[in-house]
Amino acid sequence: MIIETTRFSKIEIKKEEIIYFPEGIIGFSNFKHYFIVEREEDKPFKWLQSLDNSDLAFVIVNPLFFYPCYKVKISSKDSTLLKLKDEKEGKVFVLVVIPEDPSCTRANLLAPLVINATKKIGKQIILEDSGYPLQYELLKK
Repeated sequence: MIIETTRFSKIEIKKEEIIYFPEGIIGFSNFKHYFIVEREEDKPFKWLQSLDNSDLAFVIVNPLFFYPCYKVKISSKDSTLLKLKDEKEGKVFVLVVIPEDPSCTRANLLAPLVINATKKIGKQIILEDSGYPLQYELLKK
């Protein structure tokens, strides 16, 4: 199927690439269908593009790229929603904010996105009592 987006113009995706977020993403609960856009020039970053709103796309990244000891504990309730048989089946990404000054790029380590890559179900999880920051500077010196 061809998807028209504001940021990427037209993109061709397969139906099986669509990720369903039953609860949406915090602050964007009305938008539940997304797909991941990977572009060579953006690596290691990816884009989580909304199917429900062509203007909505989030920058995401695997947190292990910048924070090698990052760990996500998935509750049994979240594991059930994601239909995970094992925590290791969940792919973890964090949302990234790239301001005008890219040297101040930040990632939200407190509320990662967990995606069951097989079932194509996603959820934003809040890691209570984790000690992870809401705004982690990716380019710390």
